[in-house]
Parts: sequence; structure tokens; C-alpha cells
Amino acid sequence: MQGLKRIGGVVAIILITLAGLSTTATAGTGYSPVGKWNGVNTRADGDHPSKHVFKADGTFFITNEQNTTTKGKWWKTGTNTFHIRVRGEKVYDENGAYFAYVDFDQDAVQSGPDDFTSSGPSSFYLADGTLLDAATVTFTMTRVG
Repeated sequence: MQGLKRIGGVVAIILITLAGLSTTATAGTGYSPVGKWNGVNTRADGDHPSKHVFKADGTFFITNEQNTTTKGKWWKTGTNTFHIRVRGEKVYDENGAYFAYVDFDQDAVQSGPDDFTSSGPSSFYLADGTLLDAATVTFTMTRVG
């Protein structure tokens, strides 16, 4: 009989622990970047305005200071973290002629539901694919919708 009581107590502890894990997993889904964001990207030459849109299907859109919109991808990497990948963000010269593009990857952290900071490598290529420069770029964004 004492063996059954001990086994029953162990089962009760396991069930309580599992119930707690279930609640933690549900509560631990964290913040989501899905929505519209405004902010800046910081590079060696200063801050530049940027707009981001994250879709629930993993699609990402960035609109840069030249009002060029480029499609990319995003995915969750943790409770309040995600990754952004963009290939081929077009850059135009002062006359409006396309002359280069940027590829970048960013690791982002949401410190609340309405703000995130991300950072990662950006590669700047001439239109013919020649690598011109590579640097780390940081985005500081606030949710607007």
C-alpha cells in the first residue's frame, strides 16, 4: 500500500510538472513582428529611414530612403527573436539610375510588442555583381500598425 502511495505521489508530481510546462509553452510564444514598422537603419554614414512590413506567412518587405520596396523573408528563431533575409535591395544614384544592390541578413530581438532592434552583415554590390563593400548594419524599429 505504501508503494502505491509513493507511486501515486510521483504521478501527481509528474502531472503537475507537465501542466506547468504546458502553461509555460503557451505563455512563452513571445512577441511577433507581424505588422508595419518604421525606424532607421544605422550604417557608417549615419541613420537612414526605413519601413518594414512583416506578413504572417514569412514574407518581409523593406522600403528604403529612396522609396524602393524589396521583398525578403523572415522567420522566428526563438521566443522574442527572429531573422530577416533580403537579397537584391536596389540602390539608385542621384539621377535615379539603378547602379547597385544590397544583400543582408539580420538577427532581431523584440524587447516588447512594439519595438525591435536587429543587426547583421550587409553586402553592397554593383549592378554587375561586383562586391563593393561589406559592413554591419543595425535597424531600430517601432511598430506603427
